[in-house]
Order: sequence, then structure tokens, then C-alpha cells
Amino acid sequence: MPNSLPFLLDVNASQYTFQLIDADNITLNDSNVNNQIILDNNKSKLVSVKGMDHELKRYQIQIDGRIYHVQISDAVDQQILTMNLKSKRSNQLKELRAPMPGLVRQVNVQVGDQVDAGDSLFILEAMKMENLLKSPVNGKVSDIFVKPGESVEKNQILLSFS
Repeated sequence: MPNSLPFLLDVNASQYTFQLIDADNITLNDSNVNNQIILDNNKSKLVSVKGMDHELKRYQIQIDGRIYHVQISDAVDQQILTMNLKSKRSNQLKELRAPMPGLVRQVNVQVGDQVDAGDSLFILEAMKMENLLKSPVNGKVSDIFVKPGESVEKNQILLSFS
């Protein structure tokens, strides 16, 4: 059965959506070779990865000398964003709420910790899947309302920022 999850791809601040139809035929080259030559419409292109952050799904790719900043968001990332962030002014966000009901598996911060947007805050298990909840803002953790092993409901406050 084909896998057709929608993905959102942000390339140099332009957004594209795509469907992954045949994941079995994707080859990822994990070699240490810095430059690769690929064919695109019968034209060769020199491609290299200049920077990567797998956890945040952010990449910097150079194709024929031009740099592309790429951010990949799968269906879960998109759902968490729509449930968690109600406005574009995310730096004004003062609390992090559970995007879904689940079980807190891990708390990765303590009260008083300074966090940056994208830092790992919690691991929340929901429907037998572990979901990494990341900080939507830069800020200081002022209070944590849950601990590992606790069940949480959707929209329950997990922590607050100062």
C-alpha cells in the first residue's frame, strides 16, 4: 500500500507541499563524500550538504553554487504547529500546552533553564508513538506542571515561559 503522507517543504522562505508516494524506492546517501553529482532533466548538477540538523529537520544544501535553506515538516510537525501556535507572534507565547492527550515519558528541561526555539522540552507518548515537543520560543522556563509518568489531556499546560 503506498504511503502518501503530506509534507511541507520550506526552501528559502518559499513553501511547497509534496506527497511521498513510494518510500521504498528512496535512497539516502550517507557517505562522507562532500560533493555529489546528480542528473536533473538530463543536466548534471553539483550538490553538497553544507549544514544539517536532523532533529530540527533543517538543512543547508548547495546546488551549483547556490545555497538553499530547507526545512521539512511532516504531518505530525504540521499538526503540532496548528494545535500549539495560535498566532505568528510566537515569541509572545507564555506557556506550552499538550497538543494531544498522552503520557509524559521525559522532561528535558528544569525550572530556570534558558531555551531557544526548537530545543527539545518533552517526549510525549500518544497512540504508541513518542512525540518530541520542542520549544516554540526563546525564553526561560518559569514553571513545569508535569513530570515523567503523568498522563496529560489535550491543551493541558505543560510548562510556562517567563
